[in-house]
Amino acid sequence: MPFNIPPETLKEIAEQLDMGMKCFYHIQTSELEYFPDELKGHAGFDEEVWEESISKVEENFHEYIQFEGMESHESFRLMEDFVAEIADKKIRQRFEDAIGYRRPFQNFKQLLLSYPDLREQWFAYKDQRFIDFVKEQADAYNHSLKDQKNDEEDE
Repeated sequence: MPFNIPPETLKEIAEQLDMGMKCFYHIQTSELEYFPDELKGHAGFDEEVWEESISKVEENFHEYIQFEGMESHESFRLMEDFVAEIADKKIRQRFEDAIGYRRPFQNFKQLLLSYPDLREQWFAYKDQRFIDFVKEQADAYNHSLKDQKNDEEDE
């Protein structure tokens, strides 16, 4: 059965993924569970603090949809797309240079500090793209359910 996630929950999932969390949406109750993702910079986190959420998900994994965060190449592409939209050619060139060198994420963040208006635009842009990324995962899940139902009907 397809499901719809409310916009405020999509936003919350996107925010948690952006912070490096693992996110799980309970299909029947619409509850959201999340905890640090060791692969996204949270190695060695205190599992005791997150024990309740981890246990809920592990014990009922089949009742949840897991949402994945962006891989580094996807995050880089997001940065590239934003830079490509900068109207001022000189400023755009500065950002293109910054992300073309070693440590592109760090360079980008540092350069944004010199452009407060662009910094605000970046956060709004990134937030919307993360929400879109979560929607795509939900749509893919709904599509797979539809395919599964069609396969069962064909049998």
